Amino acid sequence: MAFSKALVSVVVLVLAASAMCAAGQYQAPCNGHKVTVQNLCDHDLKLDIEPLANSNLLFNNGYVLPRHQHKEFQVCAWTGRFKTAGAAMVEFHFGHEGGAWYQLTTDQANANIPVSCTPHGHPLLGECPAAGCRRGKCFSRSTAGGNCHGVSEIKIVYCST
Repeated sequence: MAFSKALVSVVVLVLAASAMCAAGQYQAPCNGHKVTVQNLCDHDLKLDIEPLANSNLLFNNGYVLPRHQHKEFQVCAWTGRFKTAGAAMVEFHFGHEGGAWYQLTTDQANANIPVSCTPHGHPLLGECPAAGCRRGKCFSRSTAGGNCHGVSEIKIVYCST
């Protein structure tokens, strides 16, 4: 049975991509899904990350996000925690099909850096919660049952007090 060079090349590429995914070295973006982290503080932020449920490391711990900058991380799906000193921890799951859940306390009275977590999508489907603190005001919109779909972006915003 004869195989063309083109067919062999395609098979090799598919196998290489599969091996990289299995090794946790590559996560293809899907449907424009992304996690955006924004630093609205007047100082640089050192971010730490804790991937869960076999999620890839989006960045090395100790990643410094400059003041007044943002960084987007293209993902297909991701589960884990974002941490920075002086701010509440943000934990979330972002599914392959745009389902999402996240946890963030609104009891940030003792936090030096208020943080919020909001879903974005066009359109968001179901009831998608958002939580956090900005400009001295905290907010929480929650939903029972996790009926949040159509999420294309999870946005985490760190603010100055």
